[in-house]
Amino acid sequence: MNIGLRHFKAFLAVAHTRSFTRAAEQMHISQPGLSLMMQDMESQLSCRLFERTTRSIQLTAAGQRLLPVAQQVVDEVETIAPVLSQLSEKRRRTLRVGVPPIFSASVIPLVYMRLRKQEPTLDLHIVDLPKPEVEAQVRNGELDCCLGVFPKRIPELTRRPLFKFDFVYLESRQAPARPRTQGRSSGRIRWKDLPSVPFVELQHSQDLQQQINKCRAAAGVARADGIRMNRLESLIGMAAAGVGPTIIPTFAAPVGIESQVSIALLVEPVLSLDFHLVSKRGREHPDVMESFTQTLLEVIAERRDRIRRPAEQEWE
Repeated sequence: MNIGLRHFKAFLAVAHTRSFTRAAEQMHISQPGLSLMMQDMESQLSCRLFERTTRSIQLTAAGQRLLPVAQQVVDEVETIAPVLSQLSEKRRRTLRVGVPPIFSASVIPLVYMRLRKQEPTLDLHIVDLPKPEVEAQVRNGELDCCLGVFPKRIPELTRRPLFKFDFVYLESRQAPARPRTQGRSSGRIRWKDLPSVPFVELQHSQDLQQQINKCRAAAGVARADGIRMNRLESLIGMAAAGVGPTIIPTFAAPVGIESQVSIALLVEPVLSLDFHLVSKRGREHPDVMESFTQTLLEVIAERRDRIRRPAEQEWE
């Protein structure tokens, strides 16, 4: 279980204000980020903490039981915090994280800048390397943790699902395939409606591409041989240049280049996978790991909204 002080403070803010909007303002986070944090807390506790209606938010019986415990936890931690502040300060405030290159370009800069404001004494080291390399560095202790898609169990390491992501279809605005998909409602496209043209894809051996291939095959989509690349950022660049359409995870979807590409969410079915935080089993985590994780979830929630809004406007 990974419920931290930030969870308890957020829970208390919602419980006292009876409003996610006012609680988010108190916590200095976005409302989507606060909602995601409460969903994570409810998931870890396997119970509902709030009864949500259009008019009010009330504590459930479980929420009422948790309220005095949460208040005690927050009070005790805030009391003991000054005493502990001088103990192993540098180690407790240092976090070394391995991330995939595409993630370090699309998401981590926002996380890094937000943490600089919220946690100015945090010493955050980002290592952007392919998955096998960051996995090895977590195992040998060079990194505290790494992020990525790890569908299989890993010896000596633990996987913590952070959030779920789905996939989007991306093509150049000038692409020949565009007339085949233009006009889909609400920024969505069904797998069976994908154009029968060569795609820019990852190598067959990569986990993400294998999942994409299964969905295409299940939908009966004819495949044409296209260009194979090793990195998601290469897929985006090729597609934006008009080489061919591509399919990428939402966490890699570009934001801010709407003039070059069109994006549509892939549905029927929605292919949803877990994005993980991986650490060495039995290793003590730096205190700042939870702050990093929660800030990451806030950015992901905000970014998901930004990706969906332009897609829906573009493809309506």
